[in-house]
Amino acid sequence: MKTKFTAAAAVAVALGIATQASADTKITISNWISPKHPVSAAGYHPFIEKLEASGFKVSAFEGGALLGAKPALPGIGDGVADMGMLAMTYFPAEFPNAQLVADMGLSTPNSLTAMAAAAEYNLLHCPECLAEYKAANVVYMGTYSSSPYSIISKEPIRSTADLKGKKMRVPGSLWSRWAESVGGIQVNVPSSEMFEGLDKGALDIAIQSPGALRSYALWDTAKYVNNLNLGTYHSLSLMTMNRDFWADLSDEERALILGEAAKMSVDVTEYYLNSEEEVIALMDEHGVEMIDASAEMVDTKAQFVAGDVTAIIDTAKTKYGIADAEAKVAKLNELMAKWSGIVAETGGDRDAMIARLQSEVYDKLPAGFGLN
Repeated sequence: MKTKFTAAAAVAVALGIATQASADTKITISNWISPKHPVSAAGYHPFIEKLEASGFKVSAFEGGALLGAKPALPGIGDGVADMGMLAMTYFPAEFPNAQLVADMGLSTPNSLTAMAAAAEYNLLHCPECLAEYKAANVVYMGTYSSSPYSIISKEPIRSTADLKGKKMRVPGSLWSRWAESVGGIQVNVPSSEMFEGLDKGALDIAIQSPGALRSYALWDTAKYVNNLNLGTYHSLSLMTMNRDFWADLSDEERALILGEAAKMSVDVTEYYLNSEEEVIALMDEHGVEMIDASAEMVDTKAQFVAGDVTAIIDTAKTKYGIADAEAKVAKLNELMAKWSGIVAETGGDRDAMIARLQSEVYDKLPAGFGLN
């Protein structure tokens, strides 16, 4: 029988009162990322432990063993899996509003701000966003953010002029526009081909977070990182639930799962940042030089971000059919400013950020979230 999410169930989770799944509650979780990825290590692994300790019978698949990145949406929507992560860049037709969120990536001051602002925007301020998830028969519960992208290169990049004519692998259309603005040449290759591209000369630069030096072994071929903050990717659905499965859970089961959302969002984002620090500490050992972005490069990037707002709005209107794009961009900027202040206030402390994300976002969700 389908039941409604009740205030009593939410209070039970908030107070740490144990909830127990029905003895026959089975859940299939599918993720296409590797077991060592932050989403797995800091997110789903402890989440699955919590589910199992609460009585769920979990079948978990990783590394695309059940569903790959693109099949994840129809797979979760059709019930092949009950839960998993989505990267919205793969689904522009189904989620046009998510592309607008992604297009604001260069405006993010830091990863925790990006994660929290995107979560609040989707859950509380963008009914069209939630409607897109509903149309795909899934429930969105939050996101995470990558660590900031930098310039990983074969040759040292010390000024904007050094970027002219360089062949760049970029992570999306936003960075394509930035590359064009500095005279770079965009090369469309998947992240799995970054190493070969840099090693063979097909690429001069990869726009990636420094963590890619280790995860993709780029430090074996690229020996320079310019730490110009080129924004984050945070338009994801970290906890995506099949809508029918969600409706068939009990009040207490839904409260337990939703009660983990703030924690998972913060933990995955902070794991990214901590892993980044580990990689940066190992750069000297691998002969990689960290170059501090010059004031000129920072100013040039800021000028691009300010001027790119028009392109973001035009793209949202003409390509994605978002009529009120100006208002949505304004709201996203407002939320970025709000959460930038909260991150500064908390110092990015894990427990403080989880508490603020819970009180500012998840405690404000309506009764029956994901059911209507």
